[in-house]
Amino acid sequence: MDSPVIARGNITRQANKKLRRQHILDIAKNLIATDGFEAFTLTQLARKAGVSSPTVYNLFGKKNDIFQELVSEMVTTIGVALSNPDISDPIEGAKAFTDNLLHLYQQDEAFYRAAFLAADRTGLFDHELPTGIFHQSLKIAERICAEAKANGFLHGNIETAKLAEQLFACQRLARQDWVNGYIDLKRYRKQVLIGMYITYAADARPDFYKRLCTTIQLLTMNNC
Repeated sequence: MDSPVIARGNITRQANKKLRRQHILDIAKNLIATDGFEAFTLTQLARKAGVSSPTVYNLFGKKNDIFQELVSEMVTTIGVALSNPDISDPIEGAKAFTDNLLHLYQQDEAFYRAAFLAADRTGLFDHELPTGIFHQSLKIAERICAEAKANGFLHGNIETAKLAEQLFACQRLARQDWVNGYIDLKRYRKQVLIGMYITYAADARPDFYKRLCTTIQLLTMNNC
């Protein structure tokens, strides 16, 4: 068994290593947000972090390894943002789903845009993994659709999974437009919500269909 002094020394070293790793990750995040992933280099990162290139390599590995760790953090953060939206009403559920993402992106828009762009190109989101962004978002969309059917908002003539896929596709398409600079976050929100409401309308009961049409009209007129 280690002596208390050695044990404390080990704990201190581990704590310092953790702090150093996080410091380097924070700087990497800022560099990617500013210059993009393609221009990001380990040499640049080491210089900005005030450490040697071998130190960065020993702590993380290659450039892609650092980015993969940042993407992993991002997936976790997005998962938390998407957890437990209000789904008792499908219109409010769509708003909660969209606004939670919007609030997150607004906190560090430059990084999220650069990271989404790079991660899509490098395949780091792992759409096939059940823990990835794709499946997490799809599961929430399925819950919203299932609840809408259970509460009598939808007929149930369209499979829940198919309807959920289209709901999520609205968000993905708008996100791609935002990431590539075609729209801003305000337009992103409107595009996602209108797309989701039109998807609901394909299976909506009459009263809910009227609500959807009114909500879409208000979104279009008021730019809200």
